[in-house]
Amino acid sequence: MYIRKIEIKNLWGNDFSWTLNEDVNVLIGKNGSGKSTILQMLNEAVLPVEDSKLNFRLFDSVDEIIVELEDDIVIRVDSESRSITGNTEITDYKLNAKLINTFDVAEKSLSPNITLLDYQLDKLKLEFVTYQRDLSNQVEEAFKNDNEIARKAQLESIQTIYETKNMFIRVLTELFGHTEKKFDEKAFLFLKAGVQTPILPENLSSGEKQVLIILLTTLLQDRKEYILLMDEPEISLHIDWQRSLIKNIRQINPNCQVIIATHSPTVFYQGWIEKMARIEELQSASDLETESAILAEKNKRSEGRVQKIKSDFKNFSGGIPAKLYQFNRKISAYNSFTREECIELLDFLLKENGIHPDVITFTSFISKLNSYADAKEIFDLMEAETYTRLSHVRPNDITLNILIKKVSRVEQGIELIQNLSNNQKLQLYPDIITFSTLLGKAKNTDEIRLIEEMRNYYGVKTNDIYLNKLNFKR
Repeated sequence: MYIRKIEIKNLWGNDFSWTLNEDVNVLIGKNGSGKSTILQMLNEAVLPVEDSKLNFRLFDSVDEIIVELEDDIVIRVDSESRSITGNTEITDYKLNAKLINTFDVAEKSLSPNITLLDYQLDKLKLEFVTYQRDLSNQVEEAFKNDNEIARKAQLESIQTIYETKNMFIRVLTELFGHTEKKFDEKAFLFLKAGVQTPILPENLSSGEKQVLIILLTTLLQDRKEYILLMDEPEISLHIDWQRSLIKNIRQINPNCQVIIATHSPTVFYQGWIEKMARIEELQSASDLETESAILAEKNKRSEGRVQKIKSDFKNFSGGIPAKLYQFNRKISAYNSFTREECIELLDFLLKENGIHPDVITFTSFISKLNSYADAKEIFDLMEAETYTRLSHVRPNDITLNILIKKVSRVEQGIELIQNLSNNQKLQLYPDIITFSTLLGKAKNTDEIRLIEEMRNYYGVKTNDIYLNKLNFKR
């Protein structure tokens, strides 16, 4: 599975949109322009782990990052939460990704006897040993197979796997040949002609360690679909090694999507210029009232989803509460709806099936709408009691905090908070999540001051997340 496109909303006052190639992508730009930040956020956003294991603090500097994967899966992440949705009901995904950070601090030690590069090599050595053992086990199992056809097919498969490892060895031999070093895969060390003492990985130069880490990481992908992100991999590499880096990675794993941030034109000038993007070409002045291009495109490609939901509804079992529960789960699996689709589905529930939507229904629809105006219109249907009585379905703090994500300007958010808190029917008040979300949209000190004044007015106490974001914004 590959990454098709990413959008970042309001990174230092700018929006970024980057359509990616399936094979190679190179991002260039001035120091401090945001290249490393984009790679770090992208890596964290797509990690297929539980949300509790994510570092949401990485997203304090942006309003939201939106990542489109294959199979129409869309990931949306901000400093508070992550949502994974699609145009079908399947929202799980398998994605292998690895970020290799810049090596400009490579020689800072974790302990007096080990560097950061050595630490990474030690981990890769253990993985390489396991990789070698797995190959041997597969060969042994193949010879045990009594079925000649099956054994032949398995041996041919193993031969392909060994081709990958042999390619890795050939690349290493070519790179290290100028210093007459040869990699001993069994002992995981280097031998040099005329020198009896073997050269351990920790005794290599920084550049040699660095390229060994990159190529080992690629080998251990086992030619599977993989995303390899690298931040300034050219550091410490000889110019010839920079020139052949992408080629060598793609030789070892042709199924690897390479995403690189670099300052060195040597990395991409020979054969990869058309894969290069300048960061200033990806950015535009922040206009959060414009819906995400990714989600807008998804809407265009998702005609018929309302009919699909209606058709699936016929198979729902149980009474009204059970059917409403299944309906809410169904709509939550989609990444977006239009205002018209929300109205049509609300009408379908009440007018055709006699089911009153609950607050989860409304909150789910609000979360799937891309513009604030549309989201606010659906929100207002609760107060208007168009589909249910307010005494039975009342918006809560979750509804408010999802709606506040849709505002395009800080002033718009403050106005919303004031109107809702002064509404005697709703009596809906902001919490620290509300102000933290709004703070993410601030572009200048005046807007930060307004948010702080409003927070103090409502007596909402800060938390670590809010303070971290406040310090970043200042």
